[in-house]
Amino acid sequence: MLSPEVRSFLERARRAHLATASADAVPHVVPVCFAVLDEATLAFAIDDKPKAPGRSLKRLRNLKVNPRFALVVDVWDEDWSRLGYVLVSGRGAEIADPPRRAFSVRALRARYPQYVAMGLGAGHPVVALAIDRVHVWGRLAP
Repeated sequence: MLSPEVRSFLERARRAHLATASADAVPHVVPVCFAVLDEATLAFAIDDKPKAPGRSLKRLRNLKVNPRFALVVDVWDEDWSRLGYVLVSGRGAEIADPPRRAFSVRALRARYPQYVAMGLGAGHPVVALAIDRVHVWGRLAP
């Protein structure tokens, strides 16, 4: 699904915006740190950044009842000839398989040194985003 150009663009990006929707289609968008696992899968984790205590996160609740997601990574510049984005959509689910989860954590730690310091143990859900569709617009080159 990911061409070499798109994969390179995503691997250079430091954050994305993840859109999920509840069972009754109420949208929810949050910034996320992510890693490219392969040409058809991205991953993100729930880390130790401050969260509301005692409740699961809306993005996780949404993916459980409606696994469809959209994720956008964009480049902004005052020179509009340099604008671009990649929009991926598909289905997301928490990773239950221990080897797949460990692989995903290694990929996330390789991209974000903060994850090495925080840790991403068993109490931190890791989610795989299986890509069904990729839409590219504008300039992706640095």
